[in-house]
Amino acid sequence: MKLLVQTDDYVTLDELTQRLGISRRTVYYDMNKINDWLETLELPPVEYVRTAGYSLPEASRRGIPDTARAESSAAQQYYLSQRERLAWIAIRLLTAKSPVFIHRLTELLQVSRGTVLKDLNAVRAQLEAAGLEVVYDRKRGYEVHGEEARIRRELTRCCDQLAGSVSWEQAVSRTGYWGEQDPLRDIMPENTDEGIRRQIYRLIAASERMLNVELTDEMLFHLTTRFLLFIRRIQSGRVIRVDEDEREVLRQTPEYDAASRIADGLGRLFGSPVPEEENAYLTMHLLGARANRMEQLTGSDEIIGRLRDAAREMTDAFQRSACVWLGGREAVEEDLLVHLKPAYYRIIYGLELVNPLLEDIRSKYGDLFELTRRSAYAFEELVGRKLSDVEISYLAMHFGGWLRREEVEPAARRRAAIVCVNGISASRMLKAQLEGLFSTLDIIAMLSLREYEQFQERVDLIFSTVPLPDSKVPVYVVRSILSDKDKENLLGRVNKAGGRGQRTQASSVQALLDIVRKHADVTDEAGLADELGRYLSSGRSKVWLGERPKPSLAELLPAPMIRLQRESASWREAIREAAQPLLAEEYIDKGYIDAMIGKVESLGPYIVVAPGIAIAHGRPEDGVKRLGMSLLQLERPVAFSGEARHQVKVVLVLAAIDGESHLKALSELTGMLKEAAGLNRLKEAHTKKQILKQIGTASSSG
Repeated sequence: MKLLVQTDDYVTLDELTQRLGISRRTVYYDMNKINDWLETLELPPVEYVRTAGYSLPEASRRGIPDTARAESSAAQQYYLSQRERLAWIAIRLLTAKSPVFIHRLTELLQVSRGTVLKDLNAVRAQLEAAGLEVVYDRKRGYEVHGEEARIRRELTRCCDQLAGSVSWEQAVSRTGYWGEQDPLRDIMPENTDEGIRRQIYRLIAASERMLNVELTDEMLFHLTTRFLLFIRRIQSGRVIRVDEDEREVLRQTPEYDAASRIADGLGRLFGSPVPEEENAYLTMHLLGARANRMEQLTGSDEIIGRLRDAAREMTDAFQRSACVWLGGREAVEEDLLVHLKPAYYRIIYGLELVNPLLEDIRSKYGDLFELTRRSAYAFEELVGRKLSDVEISYLAMHFGGWLRREEVEPAARRRAAIVCVNGISASRMLKAQLEGLFSTLDIIAMLSLREYEQFQERVDLIFSTVPLPDSKVPVYVVRSILSDKDKENLLGRVNKAGGRGQRTQASSVQALLDIVRKHADVTDEAGLADELGRYLSSGRSKVWLGERPKPSLAELLPAPMIRLQRESASWREAIREAAQPLLAEEYIDKGYIDAMIGKVESLGPYIVVAPGIAIAHGRPEDGVKRLGMSLLQLERPVAFSGEARHQVKVVLVLAAIDGESHLKALSELTGMLKEAAGLNRLKEAHTKKQILKQIGTASSSG
């Protein structure tokens, strides 16, 4: 950080390794840490350009606090984050060969006794929640008691947290920091070096070919670490126990054969044969490994059939909840199956994953996250439990990646590729954000790190979640989920590098002028052009940054959009009458109403989303002019079918302009409908005031 703060120009990778005496991997890891720190300050990340090197943006240089600037000029010292401290304390407790006391932890972590005590309490609660007991003895210090399977589960989770989206070597590249207390000695087998890790990595990669599957890059990194950890446990005499009936089931899977080959390879590398029970345990981890692609779904026909049914029901539920039509329905379900199969085995075998993007998804895509949770009931019924936030976040990434699929491809100008180690769903979400930001770019490929190494097509630039020092074209290192500041900074960097900053703005102003001329008489064209230019260059426009505003339910359903009447002659008439406020105010045209009715005629009463409630909707291209909602409340229910559950008293009409802008309002609405009290109050309301009160309550609580 010191070099970046003190240098106005770019610093090359070779210069960093030579001046700091560290490896390239350490540079990559530390750059990720610096960017994480800059993100907490809401500052742009470190820039990386293949032909020039690393540079700290001027906005970040100015925004760094004076205290941090002073620290960067002092002797270099790495400080662990709280998340890293908790993980290392847990690892130390779970693997220690010698007594663990408070003073040893303060030396290990380089923090105060008070901080260690606070962290230790958090770790104790975390381990006890996992079914493990933390005990203290004045002579033996702190110890953890519990089943080996539970201990390994926690070790796996902590190691995955530390590694994040990069390889384990990068996460522990500062081994000199630990001195005599190096915790790696208690985790990894003796004499484990980078060559050994590469051989295990290749063993796992060979299993991909056997299974016709491509694992995500981060999953491959994590499995390498896990299998090393398991070998150390076996060498210490701590062997896993797997029920014989369960082992017999696992033997029937192709993953068991792949795990057997990996076990044989591990046995040869470390001179320790892998017991058959451990072979079954490796199989569980292969079954639960996240994948980008599967050439074919292996497993019992019964399980695959039930997973396919769950994928179909989840897609239906998501479309109903979000009031969207996902293009390429068959492809959506097939991609979802690639997620559901390993998720099924992870949940069945209690193998928890860490998603480094979880907090970003919850904070920036909270509406999508909640709608996904409410659409996952079919899969939850299959696995017999509620899904964790981590599993919901991966499913939300899947659906989010499909929401912004454009109907028309932009004209080819510059060609770009995305390299993302977090999996195909994260790649799709990043692609959607970048396409909203750069209308002049064609993103022609979404690549894993391994695919990038074989990639031969011509591109003008690459967006990557990790540095790519050997790239022949400019590389922009980005996060999978971009903040507004990230987008603003990235927009300026890319346009500046392409020499298009002024031209992009000028063409945008001209395009807006052309649109205005079609619909209005412009008396001062020069003045309008000047004001549009100032507006676009100000950076205040959400659309300019690729973000569409998401109004609340209360904003979409004001009093003029609500109608109350005694009854409707039929469900068709109910939809027409509910849509009248939107039609009168030119939110939609008449063809949209016909399209909504046609959907129900062809698909049945799918729009009945809760007892007594229906949400009618069509596609944006069916005749939507602008985003809006309307509501019809009936005293006497209207029948959408002969079944009692399809008697409806409230008909809502949604006019959506895209797949996302209405999600906040839909999330608030579905939150209200899932509560029996709120649902009944809406159905039994007698005045607009009562309805508006319910809507306002939903928006404020959402």
